[in-house]
Amino acid sequence: MRDDQAVAELDLAPDRGAGRRVAEALHHLLGAAGCDVHDVGRVVVGVGPGGFTGLRIGIATALALGQALRVPVEGASTLEALAAGLAAVAAPDEVLVPVVDARRGEVFAAVYRAGGPGGLTEVVAPAAFAPADLLAAVGDVADRPALAAGDGLAALAPAAGGPLRVAAGERIHRVRAAELARRVRAAGPRPVVPLYLRLPDAEVNRLRRERAA
Repeated sequence: MRDDQAVAELDLAPDRGAGRRVAEALHHLLGAAGCDVHDVGRVVVGVGPGGFTGLRIGIATALALGQALRVPVEGASTLEALAAGLAAVAAPDEVLVPVVDARRGEVFAAVYRAGGPGGLTEVVAPAAFAPADLLAAVGDVADRPALAAGDGLAALAPAAGGPLRVAAGERIHRVRAAELARRVRAAGPRPVVPLYLRLPDAEVNRLRRERAA
């Protein structure tokens, strides 16, 4: 990013081992942008909510890069970044629902209205929702179908008939790095602390084994 403009962007497929390729991908991305690593003035990282391992890899990489280059590292909410992309195509005061797949039959989501400080007003705080619970929460605050985006929408299919309409355009359903950076500019940085919203799988499995014993 230079100022508010994306100079170069790269998506890594979320397959097994992708975390080991992050540093190499950063190297190639800087080269594509015609930049040297020492041109970097700050680092922005998504702090979640999201998967436990992915958040740890992303945040650890960002903090290591910031320490090595002696530049600030700033956090941004992935749900707010998704919602900001929705707000760019929404009507004023429209209800927005960013949804991230949380697995285990749940989604990470929040509810916002377009407008207000930083372009968004939080209506329902981020949480891990069962599909029916999220649709009920949206129905309580929206008087017409809310605009929704994110890779968690497929998990809502069994609870069809809810008060959501899917935003058009493939790119708007991805948590884009450029939107994370723009979110920091619009609303200020968050602490670089992972927002898990629930226990990681390993801890859930440990508690299950203890109960079984």
